Amino acid sequence: MKTVNIDDRKKILNNYFQKKEEIIEKHYKGETGLNTVRALSDLTDETIKKFAELSFENPEDVSIVVLGGYGRRELCFKSDIDISLVFKEENFENLKASLESFYYLLLDLKVDIGFSPRDIRTFMKLSDKDLTVATSLLQGRFLWGNEDIYKNLIKRFKNLIKRKRNEYINATLRARKQRYQKTGSSIYMMEPHVKEGEGGLRDFHEVFWIAKVLDNVEDYKYFIEKNIILEEEYVELIRAYDFILRIRNQMHLICNKKCDVLVFPLQEEVAKKLGYAQENDDIDQLRASIEQMMRFYYLNAKSINTITKRILKNLTQQNYFEEYIPIDDVFIRNSTELDIINKEKFENDVINILKAFKYFKEYYLDFSSQLEYLLRKNEKSLKENIHRNDIKKLVREIFSDVKNLPNTIRKMQEFYVIDELIPEFGYQRCHFQYDTYHKYTTDAHAIKAVEMLEGLKIADNPQKKPYYEIYKEIERKDLLIWAIFLHDIGKGHNTDHSVLGSQMAYDILTRFGYSKRDAKIVSKLVLYHLEMAKVSQRRNLNDPKVLNDFIKKVKNKEFLKMLTVLTWCDANAVGPNAWNDWKNALLLELYYKAYQILEEGISAEEHHQRQLAKKKEEIKAILEKEYSKEVANKFLNRVSDYYIISTSLDDILKHFELEYELLKTGDPQFIFEENITVGFSELIIAVSDIENPLLIFTGILSSMNINILSIFSFTRKDNTVLIEAHISTPALEAVDKEKFKKFVQIFEDYRKGIITFEDIVKTIKYKGFKAGTIPPPTFVKIDNKTSDSYTIFDISAEDRIGLLFDIIKVLSKFDLYVHIVKATTQGERARDSFYVRTKDMKKITDENLLDKVKKELLDVIKS
Repeated sequence: MKTVNIDDRKKILNNYFQKKEEIIEKHYKGETGLNTVRALSDLTDETIKKFAELSFENPEDVSIVVLGGYGRRELCFKSDIDISLVFKEENFENLKASLESFYYLLLDLKVDIGFSPRDIRTFMKLSDKDLTVATSLLQGRFLWGNEDIYKNLIKRFKNLIKRKRNEYINATLRARKQRYQKTGSSIYMMEPHVKEGEGGLRDFHEVFWIAKVLDNVEDYKYFIEKNIILEEEYVELIRAYDFILRIRNQMHLICNKKCDVLVFPLQEEVAKKLGYAQENDDIDQLRASIEQMMRFYYLNAKSINTITKRILKNLTQQNYFEEYIPIDDVFIRNSTELDIINKEKFENDVINILKAFKYFKEYYLDFSSQLEYLLRKNEKSLKENIHRNDIKKLVREIFSDVKNLPNTIRKMQEFYVIDELIPEFGYQRCHFQYDTYHKYTTDAHAIKAVEMLEGLKIADNPQKKPYYEIYKEIERKDLLIWAIFLHDIGKGHNTDHSVLGSQMAYDILTRFGYSKRDAKIVSKLVLYHLEMAKVSQRRNLNDPKVLNDFIKKVKNKEFLKMLTVLTWCDANAVGPNAWNDWKNALLLELYYKAYQILEEGISAEEHHQRQLAKKKEEIKAILEKEYSKEVANKFLNRVSDYYIISTSLDDILKHFELEYELLKTGDPQFIFEENITVGFSELIIAVSDIENPLLIFTGILSSMNINILSIFSFTRKDNTVLIEAHISTPALEAVDKEKFKKFVQIFEDYRKGIITFEDIVKTIKYKGFKAGTIPPPTFVKIDNKTSDSYTIFDISAEDRIGLLFDIIKVLSKFDLYVHIVKATTQGERARDSFYVRTKDMKKITDENLLDKVKKELLDVIKS
């Protein structure tokens, strides 16, 4: 073993770290990802060779082979340096000291080292058993020493691979599936794994490994020569790979270690470092910059995944003899795929591109490799032929039925056909929204919404049944399909996407030959696609004005049916847990109320008055029979008309018994019902001897970490207060009886003076549900038009324990009375509406007061 000269070692390391800093500097100046990883690989080669010269007396004793990403000259800043030292069996004992010296020199590089001294026989034995070892050697590269040892190793390895290639390929394909499952099974993960995830770097590598096993392929240009991909696809693929390498390099620099999951906080830092965002950007600018960067990520990941998948299919397909069945004079099929009779026939008429997708939809069969190649080669010709009536007709036919439509649209997107047909949708390809509510990109969400429609008839969820019944009654299902597909078509343009999308939808429908009437229906559905969610979740559904305003927009029962199904499909395509039983019940309540009014053909006010008179007579009759005429009249005189019309008869009778007991005893009365099947519990309290009971009520619930989905608070004419709330756990499950007992105990302790209001506030744990560093949109909007009786505060803020309580506390400070609270969540975002009025039961018209309240509300929701 050579004695390592300290000065030589220091000189080599100084050179390495100085040149590495220069590579980092070039990276920040915009150097490509591929040039960066190659420069870093070359620098590492230079350094390791010098270390080897310091450590080994005779270069003929050992062959230094570099493996994996380093082996293919794609070394990121904090990637492992995988090195194998291959030697003859009889040499190991003589080399131990040199190997140890070499290893400790490598550690000075301050990166993870994969170090494996092996003789050829051990290497071959491991490659035979371990897929990881085999794939690393597939990318192996001789670096220093005895090259004959390396050549002997590779010769024996190629013989091994040739003998076991089917086993190896199958193992690689299995590993690919397992990798997808582990990292989320979607390109469009909000926090993607840039190496192992679908569309990540590993997709690029695996195809190359398999091709190398099959045909000793040296690079991806081989696939152009074999007519598997187009030359432009090769350029697209290498550009995409370069982009993700650049992202990964930046992640390594920020983390100062190997990190491959692009989590939300890291997205912000990467966007700043790579110039998508500036350090002094405000929240909105920063969000837009991150969305732009992530859109580029998804576009490139999609390119890698789509192109490599097609190559993989071509490389691994089995050619079994099976008779083909003619479909027409161009297309044929067997049990597994669609193919063509010959390429000249296919290319003679652009209509065959759309026919391929029509048959894909009809027969549930995939495309042959030949057909895939021809589709990519010819898809651009669609744009110049979009005016043809036969093409328009075929598009209408494909969209006329939802059966297998989502998969067909995905397939059309994979080959850029949908982009050529509908450039507005192409613009949305991989449009990313930086929040934890939307789990998919805008284009993926649109297709997912169509998938929700397709799945309505599958009885795997009790929620689906009423919507499927509504759907079956819709006459123009094709127009509903278009509306669902296009409902977010206006997103990504920095304007109201509903308004812009409405115009876009009209243009798209007329472009494909639909009548102006049909186009207007779809346009209007897109315009109002958020209306039912907003009204049902944030407005008082017992207010005739709210119902009247809504009915003026829908106008007829057919449109109401379409809008209801659209709303459900949209909401359920957002992502897991975005929709729940509570939101579902509200949507159906709005639908049934609006439908009844449209069916009767009267105004909501007239319907309201009829219902009020009818209900008063029913209440009076029941109470006179059970109690007395005096008791009945006394109750009806104590309560407001609004309470009667907004509350079901069963609930009114339940409330009556509660308040009757309160008036007899003077003690607070409670009702608790645990509704496990719908995911929330009902809590009702009647009280007469506590000031501002709503504030205390919400404070206690917040201190117990309980979500409040909605609250109704009724103050009677004798100043008793009835509060009714739907409550759940943070996981949107029903609250159990033990927690109810704890609530009652805390309430009684407060009422008896054992604890104070301040004691309750101290126990509230203000802990949010933050998934990233950028908060969701935060605002307070004041609506004095929707209701004739109340001022409505619409509030958007980051969801956290105690938020609703803090808001009520601010309103209480200004002596404002909260009657209704409708609380919903969208990921980490709370969207709450508060129906408020003064103590003398009036709307708030004082602009100065409204400004003060708004300012304090903004302060508290941002804290």
